[in-house]
Amino acid sequence: MLGTTRRQRALTGAVLIVATGTVTAVLLDLPQIGLAGIIALVTLGVLVVLNIRARLKALASGVRRAGRGEDSSRSLRQRLRELEGELASVQHERDRLDDLTSASFRQSIRQYIRVVRAEHKLKDPHRSAALQLPHKLRNLEFAASHGVGVPTAYQVWPDIASIDLGALPETFVLKSDGGAGSVAVFPLQRLDDDRYGVIGGKAEYTESELLGHLRSLGRRARAPYFAEELLVAADRAPLPDDVKCYMFYGEVGQILVRKVGEHGDPSTIRLKFVNEQGKDYGPVAVGRTHDETIQVPNSLPEISTAAKHLSRAIGLPFCRVDLYNTSRGIVLGEITRAPSGGNEYFVEDHDEMLGWQWVRASARLEVDLNSGRPAGPVFGTAADLRLYPPSDDPLSPANFGRTTVDCTQWCE
Repeated sequence: MLGTTRRQRALTGAVLIVATGTVTAVLLDLPQIGLAGIIALVTLGVLVVLNIRARLKALASGVRRAGRGEDSSRSLRQRLRELEGELASVQHERDRLDDLTSASFRQSIRQYIRVVRAEHKLKDPHRSAALQLPHKLRNLEFAASHGVGVPTAYQVWPDIASIDLGALPETFVLKSDGGAGSVAVFPLQRLDDDRYGVIGGKAEYTESELLGHLRSLGRRARAPYFAEELLVAADRAPLPDDVKCYMFYGEVGQILVRKVGEHGDPSTIRLKFVNEQGKDYGPVAVGRTHDETIQVPNSLPEISTAAKHLSRAIGLPFCRVDLYNTSRGIVLGEITRAPSGGNEYFVEDHDEMLGWQWVRASARLEVDLNSGRPAGPVFGTAADLRLYPPSDDPLSPANFGRTTVDCTQWCE
């Protein structure tokens, strides 16, 4: 009924009174009063209609608010379920990392980085295997001493001002000795007397532009600088396959095989992780695109053998040994202590498998150290390569000492 509010009751009463008065005026033959009553009735009718419309609008608004409240309630319940799921995941991960019957590669490498940072503060790289790894020329000297192929170094310069590309072959790779990733690696082909194109890419530079780019990289491209042989891929592709072996003191944890579509463009990289026999692990790397169609090189057994030898000789529980599959055999790229800065994520089962590899490698290394193995990297006797220019800096790799051993005991 309409009479549910004081306003509606008042309007209803007014309509009844005016209607009664109007009928009476008509019966008493009072036309002017009757006309006034009719006008009043029409006015009151309009007010009644407007009031009803206002009530209906308020009712509809209330219904909408109720609906929004219900939607909001559903949204809150959904968010609550999401938070409960996240909390359960965090609790599971915490329990897993606290459980001594499980292990984690991610946890191990993060702790490893903390230790390396502490070693930096000691300022004694002579006695730290981890602090010697970032130096590319040192890696070449090390690998050559163990009979592993290395690129020919054409020229080494102590600083950027000394670099002169004029006497180099038509193709070469320009690098810095220290730096992360491939930001300071330029595979180049001479286009004319003072212009160079990036092989496998689109960029072109003059010599002065290249040197300016090196300067702009700052600490990401540290001296000395060198030019080395451009390796030819076994399948004659523009760039050889870069096979990255995750090594745990003489044992293979996993091998990353990949194809680079364009040098310097990470979006063109395709990859997959395999075991020592080349069996695909599947999409185990979180946030990275897995490509099962990538072919494993036929030389994988030789690559694994070289990586095992070098990882035992380096004297660390973990490192990544990067090797190239080239037209002249297996050639070292570099040795890395913390791939991607230690920021790689793997699915839980895979992370645990690699974590146990790290634990067992640490135990084997500890046993060898207690059995007489010299601490840190040990050099072999296959070659005595010396690539660094003389330096007065006691922290320069040119002044790092060398422990040379017979590989039959500690490296093979």
